[in-house]
Amino acid sequence: MVFSKSQATLVAFYVLASSQQVFGRMRWMERDNRPVWLNPRRFGQEHPAVIDKLSAACPGQVCGTLSGAAITPLLAAQPECSQQDMADQIIDAAQQFDDATKANMIALAVEYRQVEKNTPPDFTTNPPTNRNSVFCQKAPKNSQLNGLVQAQDPANDPNLFFDPATQKSVTKGSQPNTFPFGTSGSDNSDASSSAASSSAAASTAVLAVSATDSATATAAASTDCVDVVTVTVTASATDAASTAADATTTSAAAAASSTADASAIGNFGSCSVPQIQFGAGFDGRKETAFEPVDQTSYNHGSAQGIDIITQFICDTLTNKCGADATAKATCQTAKAAADTGAAKTGEQADLFNAAFGITTKFADVVAIDDQGNAIAGTGSAAAQQALTDGSGGIGDFGSCSVPQIEFGTGFDNRKETAFEPVDKTSYNHGSAQNIDIITQFICDTLTNSCGADATAKATCAKAKAAADTGAAKTGVQADLFNAVFGISTTFSQVAAVDDQGNVIAGSTGSAVAVSSTAAAAATSTSAAAAATTTAAATSTKSSAAAATSSAAAVSGDNLQTFTGALGGVTPPPVTANADGSFQVQGNASFKDLNNALTRSCDVQHNQCANAANASGNKGDLTVSACGDQQTQCNAAH
Repeated sequence: MVFSKSQATLVAFYVLASSQQVFGRMRWMERDNRPVWLNPRRFGQEHPAVIDKLSAACPGQVCGTLSGAAITPLLAAQPECSQQDMADQIIDAAQQFDDATKANMIALAVEYRQVEKNTPPDFTTNPPTNRNSVFCQKAPKNSQLNGLVQAQDPANDPNLFFDPATQKSVTKGSQPNTFPFGTSGSDNSDASSSAASSSAAASTAVLAVSATDSATATAAASTDCVDVVTVTVTASATDAASTAADATTTSAAAAASSTADASAIGNFGSCSVPQIQFGAGFDGRKETAFEPVDQTSYNHGSAQGIDIITQFICDTLTNKCGADATAKATCQTAKAAADTGAAKTGEQADLFNAAFGITTKFADVVAIDDQGNAIAGTGSAAAQQALTDGSGGIGDFGSCSVPQIEFGTGFDNRKETAFEPVDKTSYNHGSAQNIDIITQFICDTLTNSCGADATAKATCAKAKAAADTGAAKTGVQADLFNAVFGISTTFSQVAAVDDQGNVIAGSTGSAVAVSSTAAAAATSTSAAAAATTTAAATSTKSSAAAATSSAAAVSGDNLQTFTGALGGVTPPPVTANADGSFQVQGNASFKDLNNALTRSCDVQHNQCANAANASGNKGDLTVSACGDQQTQCNAAH
């Protein structure tokens, strides 16, 4: 049969279509039964869970943008510090939000900083060698990231790294970025098994030191959230009893000296013996949280989960302190001990501290949730009673007066009625129509400037919540706030006025009765309204007395020379202590003056940012401007 050209073409297609299919296959290097290039990181690290958590962490487009940007720094070709820089951006962005959102975002930044970064295998070897990612060689902008590094795949060759700058392999020790920032590879973790065994035994022995079994503590007269205690500890090592010297914990800011034998707990190098404190108000929180006592050795913000703090401390012993293997083993034992305590209670801090021969009584502190409410069943019976019915008083307000808010027209030349603190020396803030701006500032100031105790902070949180139950922008809100402190005012009888100067109908009412039944023990005076507190309080300062105290502190040997004051917020004074350390007023003490001055600038920045957020973050007073001021403050010393 003769086919035409068109028929021949059809026949050819028919033959091809009826033949058996042939498949081509390219062979890829595989790991976990997946192509390597599609699986550069372990167990879902290609898209770590923190990315999704970050996207939902804050309102608006801020966190959505951050989560999208957070993927790129984890790619192999990105510079070694891009992941840390991204974590810093998250913390910077967090400053514009409320305390709970800010705390969550900071925790996510810490988590993000420690996720695994993409690293390609070295295909010049056969089989290809898995490589680690190099470490950033600069300090982070935010202290919460100090000592943190990215995770490495345990399957990687521990001596081989991928350097994105050269796109080549580098061996451990051949350049600084093969070690975490601030270290030189002097890690004693490769000690002999006998040494490790000895350290573990010693650590186990140290764990036996507790407030009930082998230690006695005498509490000094203090109502602060962190007890001032004189500690006497007898530590035992292995099977032999050893005596130890007394140690005195002078304040929450000063690191306690461990009374345990140094041979039992180890050598902590350039750092102090670790200690954790527990209380309310850290970093402006409503809720109780944990933080390291010695912020010079272990510079980390507060956290509700103690594991964040304990892991940071144990990492810092390697990354910064140059601690020996015994000290690192003790820290791991202390971390495990803390996890046996009731979560988010002071018991966990006590268990951690006990492993280092330090006795504390944070278990007596009532745990408070993020709404400022006491958590039933936590703390000592006396402390719980004080928070539930007020019979234990309203607390110690440190260097400040008992808080009080007034309501009226004409504040800061306003036409409308507004709220403001009565005592501007203790609580230096302008007026606001929204009482939450004032109440939040006052409660933050109790922590940042006043040195108030846990009871006072909890009372303030309750007062803030009480004010929110009143009719918005009326004097009854001020009365409700003041009543929690045992102060009776009648601002509910003041007619509310709008911003056109018009009286708002129905905005007045009867005075709010004070419900406290505690014996009268504290008074507070006001230029705006005569008011008497009927609640028991350990602070009896009037506004005038508080002013005198504050003036004395500033007019003394204040070593903080920076005078910038955005939003009326100045850096807290820094003074020299008799023991050679330097005290930041209302905050921590430091062995180094520069560190104390830096902390003073940090406190000013936090208060400035709070004021900026409270005023709408506009004009000259913005979070960004506060950050610029912090840079100027740090440059001044």
